[in-house]
Amino acid sequence: MNDGEKKVLLVTFSDNADHQDITFGMFEQLYPEYDVWLMCIKKPRVGLNTNNHVRFVDCPERPGIVRKTFKLHTLNREILWIWRQKFDVIFFETLHTWNLPIMLFCHRKSRIYQMIHDVVPHTGDKQAKSIDLMNRVVCKLADYIVLVNQKYLARVSQLYGISKERVRHVDMWRRFPEYTVPRHTGKVLFFGRLNPYKGVDNLLEIVTQCPDIRFSVIGRIDPSVESLVRQLEKRRNVEVNTGYVTDAEMKEAFVEADWVILPYNSATQSGVVIDAYRYARPVIAFNVGALSEQIEDGVSGYLLPKKSNELFARKLKQLVALKREQYDTLSRNAYEFGVNKYSSKRAAKRFLSLIQERVI
Repeated sequence: MNDGEKKVLLVTFSDNADHQDITFGMFEQLYPEYDVWLMCIKKPRVGLNTNNHVRFVDCPERPGIVRKTFKLHTLNREILWIWRQKFDVIFFETLHTWNLPIMLFCHRKSRIYQMIHDVVPHTGDKQAKSIDLMNRVVCKLADYIVLVNQKYLARVSQLYGISKERVRHVDMWRRFPEYTVPRHTGKVLFFGRLNPYKGVDNLLEIVTQCPDIRFSVIGRIDPSVESLVRQLEKRRNVEVNTGYVTDAEMKEAFVEADWVILPYNSATQSGVVIDAYRYARPVIAFNVGALSEQIEDGVSGYLLPKKSNELFARKLKQLVALKREQYDTLSRNAYEFGVNKYSSKRAAKRFLSLIQERVI
């Protein structure tokens, strides 16, 4: 059977715009040339060209246990629809409680792929236990586990008792807009949840050492770092937004910045890096987790030793002072690196190769 003969269902029940963009982007690249279908939440946050291969589901928006989780009539209807469609492949891009019954009841007719974004749940994350439990369950039920970095391929086998033959890797993908011309604002952006593993402690030290650089800090606060965020808010060179941010506001934040920073204490990989590339903004990060797979040092951004806050601040001062021509080259490099490695257009062939493999 070749790729064109395979009937594929892409599934994301996530209400997260990034995860929707990932799944929708692949669907748009493959349809209508391939027999690919899409299943997603009833009211997605990102744009989608609908057709009769798109199925909207009134499902629980979060992967946890909520009231909608027990809408068994809806769940049974969707399972029956999937069963009757006789998909060769079902690809789950995100973890979700409804993935599990679908896997259980449709496994005999379909080969199941489950993508895992966080192999090792972050210490201090309030969802760490539920993510770990979900990882363990899907490793038992899915035919293949798909990771978006290579560093943790062996680790997932050790942690969850899954054979190495059932673990796959494919680089993440996203829709990429046209090249975004730099605004040369001198601004630096920290984007994402404000929690211990994202290095809020490091961020405070760095902005303190860079009083002449303007920082924009955007993200929801974890209660464990609230005191650090309050200190950030007192800095004259820092603008903090901890409220809800629309997709348009998120885009503007990246476009308005010259640099995106990730002073993380730990990481697997980061969607923030890809967002930076999408808007042609180079990144500066500590070399933790698999970020070295996402950042080509000196080309798409810069990698520094973990917790070297003083070095980070010095590097940031040096980079913000670059001449426009030098910065524009870095901006273009970051965008081209991102397009080649992470755009859904370039990822389509890799995805088809992934689902074509069959070892077990």
